[in-house]
Amino acid sequence: MKRIRRFGKASAAVLLSSMLVLSACGGGDSTPAASGNNTSGGDSGKKVQLQMWFWQGASFEKIIPEFNRTHPNIEIVPQIYKWEDAHKKLLTAMSAGSGAPDIAMVDISQLDQFTKYPDKFYDLNEFGAKDIAKDYLEWKWKQSMAGDKQLGLPTDIGPMVLYYRQDLFQQAGLPFEPDDVAAKIKTWDDFLAAGKVLKEKTGADILSNPTELYNAIRDQGDELYFDKDNNLIIDKNPQVKKALEYYKKSREMGIAGTYDQKNALQEYSAALNSGKIATYISAAWGRGHVETRAPDTKGKWRAAKIPEGTGNMGGSFLMIPKQGKNSKEAYEAISWLVSPQQQLEIFKISGNFPSTPSVYGDKAFTETGYEFWGGQKLGVLYSEVAKAVKVQRKGPDYATVDTIIGDGLQAIAVDKNKDAEKEFWALVEKAKAKLKNK
Repeated sequence: MKRIRRFGKASAAVLLSSMLVLSACGGGDSTPAASGNNTSGGDSGKKVQLQMWFWQGASFEKIIPEFNRTHPNIEIVPQIYKWEDAHKKLLTAMSAGSGAPDIAMVDISQLDQFTKYPDKFYDLNEFGAKDIAKDYLEWKWKQSMAGDKQLGLPTDIGPMVLYYRQDLFQQAGLPFEPDDVAAKIKTWDDFLAAGKVLKEKTGADILSNPTELYNAIRDQGDELYFDKDNNLIIDKNPQVKKALEYYKKSREMGIAGTYDQKNALQEYSAALNSGKIATYISAAWGRGHVETRAPDTKGKWRAAKIPEGTGNMGGSFLMIPKQGKNSKEAYEAISWLVSPQQQLEIFKISGNFPSTPSVYGDKAFTETGYEFWGGQKLGVLYSEVAKAVKVQRKGPDYATVDTIIGDGLQAIAVDKNKDAEKEFWALVEKAKAKLKNK
């Protein structure tokens, strides 16, 4: 990764351009839960107020009161935004040179947009971050490094699993216990074959959309869309080509739906709830997604390892912009918020899966069964999968390319008359043009 030591007008323009791309991709008004200004503390004896930006679902607001209670000289003032707005606001502040919070949460899919400017964030090693590195999964820790600088502390991760309707699998005569599903549906060809049987016997689609399969297979590779020098490598990446082949197969076999989780969530949720969709390939946080979208299916779902390995979907970091005035206190806050004990607490509250393996032996993982999931101890599965994750670099322009490809694949899924192969490579050319004109 190239490191930029200066953040002049040219660099600011590049970053602002990225901000405008994100603005076009996301929408909605920001809805801060609270706000507050930095109050300089230090030797003055006054309470230091730390503005912290994060998004809905991160659940930090659940544990911040305990931090504030146990740290009488520091107060975290949370501002909670929609996911896309949190990143847009931070990009705006970084390009403007002012307005950033003391603590910023950044998603892995957006991270490289910020770590490409390492001098705009504190190197957390200055505060002793190296001493706690052993508390986190090694692959997760390394994701927020820029050279030898540690720019973020890890929050949750998203180990990928297969959520499936056990009753529909059993009705179709397929393996239906989690261990049997993992043992007998070991390849993506096995998965497609199971989808064919499932469709014939129950009428259900094994996938909500072939794009879901494309994403899962793509994320199992060594690389995604960019190499270490930020060159677009879709044309050369064999894993992307494999993902496209299985996208086409599932579409042609008629075993995948055309439900759009992004733009037609109500229709998708109704299909999931009514049994028209039999699986959901997602991360640990997908448990809450299924429970929310398909409340009438309680007790009918289970989870198993996906075919051919695993991947990571999501996960974030807490970073300290240099625009803030209270870096020492900010580090004290983030090191507490993402400590093993607090990650365990958030897992209990919301299901966000910890990046701290020392807690995987806790009863919350080893003994807790979930009623919605037929009493299955999902924490045991997540823990096993988390340690086997293969991580790929995303790159600063990943979100731009992924949006073009993702939206395009959705359109291809809906229109059966489209030639998937031809249309996909047209999307790649569109992405190349977009990057060239940034």
